[in-house]
Amino acid sequence: MILRRISDAFRRQDWFTVAVETFIVVLGVFLGLQVNNWNAARSDRAREAVYLVSLAEDLRSDINDLDEIDRVSGLRMSAMAFLLEQATGAPLPNGFDSARGRILIEASPAFGEGDPNSIGIAMFIFTPLDGNRLTYDTLINTGGIGVLRDTALVREIQTYYANVDKVLHFEESLEANRVQFVGAQQAAGISPVDLTPPAQLTEQFKANPELLAGAKNYWLYTNRHLKLIRDLRAEADALAKKIEAEIKS
Repeated sequence: MILRRISDAFRRQDWFTVAVETFIVVLGVFLGLQVNNWNAARSDRAREAVYLVSLAEDLRSDINDLDEIDRVSGLRMSAMAFLLEQATGAPLPNGFDSARGRILIEASPAFGEGDPNSIGIAMFIFTPLDGNRLTYDTLINTGGIGVLRDTALVREIQTYYANVDKVLHFEESLEANRVQFVGAQQAAGISPVDLTPPAQLTEQFKANPELLAGAKNYWLYTNRHLKLIRDLRAEADALAKKIEAEIKS
């Protein structure tokens, strides 16, 4: 109807009517676009809120997993430290100098002769990081990362998951070292299910240079893993708190 009135006004050379009708058309188009933009922005904000809540939940789940990995790895560190010190008759160093600088040995609970945990089991059990990244992968695969307005927060989220990948990559090397160590124990007739007493296990390692060397290497790998896990845990906690603050704001 409006286009017909404009056409009729052109034929009559009624320029005032042409201007008014054209303004109405332009205004209608503009308002329609604004409404669409407003609806799209509101939809994006709703999606952003859902993503942030899910990311925070994934991070809190990661933290629980990391705490359990810390517990298991810390127990392995302390059990191996006890075994190595008893077998070598010398205390283990608290750090090493390397091309990357000083490598400190992570703190772990003391393991004593009367500890109810089996040294064999403690050395055998390995808990890897699974990672709860469903929300992040969805954001990346669907392009949803663009609805997150805080670019600094986006970079922190990306950095965190890049660090998760670094831990997973290191765990491949740790698992390979673990397999070698377990193989050396099997060759020596040692199985964790035998629940060998610490004193007897110590004597077996003391008499077997291959076992002793394997234990030292695995102890160092475990230390590196524990450091990575603790750093990632601190990063996950800080990021979760920042996202939770963003949700409340």
